[in-house]
Formats: sequence, structure tokens, C-alpha cells
Amino acid sequence: MLRTNVLKNKNEKDPRSDSQLMVDLCSGDEDAFSHVVKRFQRPLFSHLIRMLGNEEDAEEQLQMTFCRVYKYRNNYDPERPLITWVYTIASNLAKKEWRRRSRWSMVSLEKVVLKGSHKMTPHYREGRRELGASIEEAINELPEHYREPFMLREKQGLSYEEISEVLGIKVGTVKSRINRARAGLRNSLEDVWEMWK
Repeated sequence: MLRTNVLKNKNEKDPRSDSQLMVDLCSGDEDAFSHVVKRFQRPLFSHLIRMLGNEEDAEEQLQMTFCRVYKYRNNYDPERPLITWVYTIASNLAKKEWRRRSRWSMVSLEKVVLKGSHKMTPHYREGRRELGASIEEAINELPEHYREPFMLREKQGLSYEEISEVLGIKVGTVKSRINRARAGLRNSLEDVWEMWK
């Protein structure tokens, strides 16, 4: 009976705030770190996949992000949201990986052509799938400085202020880049949307 209660308690969400978890981690509570990882691993992994384009690189950068969070835990300011600090670390690592990778490899144009090869199918379900693929492709083709704030806003739900802090740019710049990303997506997807709406 006691063992069941212990397991149940381990699976429950820790009631501490993000900031308190980091304060406790810095004070030597190693268990606090596992709770930080649990809270952020899913949204971070999703964000990194979108930035890097594949799960393998995203998994590697996710691990590196949490290694940095742990290593530099004493640099965290409890007065600021933990989410922005963690996303800043992840985004910087992903950008570094993207720059390193882009120096050595080029994206195959065959992949882009193959993705759009089923646009004429008459089935609604296929149309929905194709529209989703076209949206993903259009997002991936946005310039990085538009794509990243757009994804942080639309996919991760961060506020303009949080994105500003993560990317180290002004709130007005964040809004402008997200608006330009949306305009770019509207233009890119206009034909596909007309076909499947």
C-alpha cells in the first residue's frame, strides 16, 4: 500500500513554480531538475524538430539544452520566467547547429518536388493531408528570422514579450516578423488553399 502511494506521488505534477524548482535545484535538490525536464521536454522537442527538421538532431539538441540548463543553473534569475531562459538556450543551440550543418550540406530539391506530387487527388482526406504538408513546407521555407518567432508564437504559444526575451529583440520587431511570416505564408499557400478549401 505504501509503495503504491510513493509511485502515485512520483507521477503527480510537482506543485512548485518553475522559478522555485530552479531555486531548489541550485540549493542542492537534484529531484527538482527531473521536474524541470518533465515540464519542458515535450514543447522543447517539438520546437527543435521544427527548427532542425528531424527528430535525431532535435533529440541531440534537447539533451544539450538540459545539460546547459543544469550546468548554468546558477545563472538563472528567479525573477524572470524560466520558459524564456530555457527556450533561449534551446534556440541558440539549434541556430548554431543549423549554421554548422548548412555549411556542409545542401537541401535536395528532389524532396521538395516529391512533396507536391499528389496535389490533384480528388479525395478530401488526401487534400487535407496535402494541405498540411504544404503548410509545413511553406513554414520551413520562411527565412529563419521570420520562422523562429512565428513558431514560438503559433506552435509554442509564447507571448510577444516572451519571444522578445528569448530572441533578444524588441517586441515591435517580434510583431513585425510574425506579421511578415504570416503574409509570406498567405502568399505561398494561396493556390493550395484555393484548391482544397
